Amino acid sequence: MQEYIKTDRQLHWLSQLIAKANRTYVPEKKDDSHTNLYYDPLSDRITGRWIESPEGMILFTFNLKTMQFEWLDRQFRLLVSIPALNRSAGDLEKETGDYLKSIGMETENFFRELRFQIPDYKIEKLSDDDISGRGFDHWKYYRDLANQACHSIMGYFQLFTEIRIWPHHFDTGIYLEVNRNLGIGFGLAMKDEMVGQPYFYIAGYSGEDPLIYDHLPALPSGNWITGSQWKGAVLPLSDVPFPDSDQANKTLRQFILKTSLWYSGSIVGYKGGKDFI
Repeated sequence: MQEYIKTDRQLHWLSQLIAKANRTYVPEKKDDSHTNLYYDPLSDRITGRWIESPEGMILFTFNLKTMQFEWLDRQFRLLVSIPALNRSAGDLEKETGDYLKSIGMETENFFRELRFQIPDYKIEKLSDDDISGRGFDHWKYYRDLANQACHSIMGYFQLFTEIRIWPHHFDTGIYLEVNRNLGIGFGLAMKDEMVGQPYFYIAGYSGEDPLIYDHLPALPSGNWITGSQWKGAVLPLSDVPFPDSDQANKTLRQFILKTSLWYSGSIVGYKGGKDFI
């Protein structure tokens, strides 16, 4: 678990460069979702969003196999690569800015600070010795699992939205407006003080009237959190097996179904303590 957490923090640190490119060159949205990222398990890349440039549409990505930032064209052909190891955040920004200038892009706003600050992970540069192959294997496994789980919950509610990584908190997540009385947030979060390790979460958001967390069903894995400002259910990553994908999927699906059924009932006046699964 510690190797996963370390990798999570390293990739969070590196991904701010992609968030800056998104912030600068993608049309702005009020919720900052234009800065979002995505883990693409097919190519083993963390990707930004498509950016319009004088050279056509381009995509800024981080290749998890080569540890390089890569600019790709619309056919996913490599335009330029920027090695990430043994370079500071300033070095990486400069090299990225140099490429953008070379294709006629304005870069003044690119070098501005983001609206948020991530935790200080005490990373100045990353070297080969800092990288854990096992940590990266775990990270890719769980982030791919998170993508699949997001699809499952969208299928359950028959609602569809983007699966993205928010560069601020670095959670893979989705938000669904089930109806005017209920929104559902679901995702995989980094380690924080609330849980003490990375975890899957699900939370409901109502309109004017707050959700009443009564008659909660027992969960086969994970637990409900109702005594804090944040209310919902969490499934610690230690409860989701690696590398047993069959058992991991079973555990996660039970968590999603059990909690989703309760949230569905909460908006139609369900008051029982029935076992849903």
